[in-house]
Amino acid sequence: MSEFLTELECLIRARYTAIHIPTFEEERCIQLTQGLAQKLNKRVIIWTATNGFILNGSPMDAKSIDFKAASIMARELGKEPSLFIWCDIHNFFKNQPTFVRCFRELCQFLRMNCPSNSMLISPALDIPIELQKEITILDLPLPELEETRQIIKNFADSYVGKQGVTVHNDADTIDGLSQAGVGLTQTEIENTLAKSLVQDHSLDSDDINRILQEKKQIIRKTGILEYVDTSHFDMTKVGGLQNLKNWLERRKTAFTQEARDFGLEYPKGVLLVGIPGCGKSLSAKCVASAWKMPLLKLDMGKIFAGIVGSSEANMRSALQLSEAIAPSILWIDEIEKGLAGSSNGSSDGGTSTRVFGNLLTWMQEKQSPVFVFATANNIQSLPPELLRKGRFDEIFFIDLPSADERKEIFSIMLHGCRHNPQDFDLETLVNLSGEQTWEEGVRLTGSEIEAVVKDALLEAFYRKSVKKDNTDLNTQDIASAIHHLVPLAKSREDDIKFIRNWAQENAVRASMIAADSASAAEVSMGRNIEF
Repeated sequence: MSEFLTELECLIRARYTAIHIPTFEEERCIQLTQGLAQKLNKRVIIWTATNGFILNGSPMDAKSIDFKAASIMARELGKEPSLFIWCDIHNFFKNQPTFVRCFRELCQFLRMNCPSNSMLISPALDIPIELQKEITILDLPLPELEETRQIIKNFADSYVGKQGVTVHNDADTIDGLSQAGVGLTQTEIENTLAKSLVQDHSLDSDDINRILQEKKQIIRKTGILEYVDTSHFDMTKVGGLQNLKNWLERRKTAFTQEARDFGLEYPKGVLLVGIPGCGKSLSAKCVASAWKMPLLKLDMGKIFAGIVGSSEANMRSALQLSEAIAPSILWIDEIEKGLAGSSNGSSDGGTSTRVFGNLLTWMQEKQSPVFVFATANNIQSLPPELLRKGRFDEIFFIDLPSADERKEIFSIMLHGCRHNPQDFDLETLVNLSGEQTWEEGVRLTGSEIEAVVKDALLEAFYRKSVKKDNTDLNTQDIASAIHHLVPLAKSREDDIKFIRNWAQENAVRASMIAADSASAAEVSMGRNIEF
């Protein structure tokens, strides 16, 4: 928050006449601004469409409700050092050239004649082209940990001693609630705490889970980020990919304060490219669980809204939220789909290019502990700027699982459906799911192995429940399901060959494969990491 106030003070002192702060937190923004205005010896004059100009809580002139009249009155009021706060002014710029012109002339007048500035507070602002050189955008960050702690402490203290409620405002309780509340607005924090008081008439450490559940709902309401539940995942659910696992295990330690003291920066992230169904998305969920970090899934498709300018605001909001919840993992699944068209921008007026530029700049310059976990299936659609060093710490290629990996995946799937892997002939299943059944380089993906086990399980249950045959799931059931499947590797042979050739020079192999047990396709693919 100190960085925001420092930057805002700098802009005001430098006589920037129009500063737009895109935020839903109007009250908090005004409160912060009032403290800064007092420091700069400026009075705060707030304008709303319902009350006109307000000074010290009182309306100044009923005529100022009219926006055109208010913009003219501001010239006279601005001769005394003032900070004008225009709330939800964006509604007056839509298809209203007269209002746009009025505000532009006000900016020019204040800059030349008055020691005053204007601030525009609204959730979003489609800046007319006439005002693009007049307005500077400054993002208000969500409350950080210290500010969240103060908000929660003030709320708790206000209810201490009140009849009918029990409030624990000790340091440990406040700290726990604060950690859970990071990433919420001030209003959302206070509403969630009030809801807890209403439900059980108490405020204590038990409310941490309630805050987390409320946070998930609030994040989902943005429609851009999804709070993914990873409580049922761990790295044992990922078969193979030992190179990737080793690499991630080392990055986990880099988020500690000890790593900061040692001179390490926070890891930037990783890009997983490869064949669909081979564990890219599963790895994201398992890593978040292993690292005990919240997993935020960014839907690139929802970034691009219908209103011009909203896409850029959506991206800024998503990145801002991921930083507020940090340390966190930002999962961008199938990133190539969201960045399609960013190379030229001809089909959408340059929106994709601007959104892509915002993402790249943030990835390059971010200092917060947000680990970007991006996945891609079609590397031909990835912009080259995304692949250069500095965006990600490493790029991994995930190929079709090897024989050892398929054996591990079969074991994981059988164990997951409550069957003992030792009761099955895993070697036979491994052979049937690989080149022995089809041809060189054609093997089942991890998701296809999951599918055949589930199909076989369904057949076994049908046999038992309908045909009254008590024969349990067996190797032959799974083998039969394999024979009825057409592998992705066979139907998309050319695509897989292309990505393998690309990965030889541009990516690290996610699997650790011994050369003496690998197929020809595996030996030629990528490189191992030496640890």
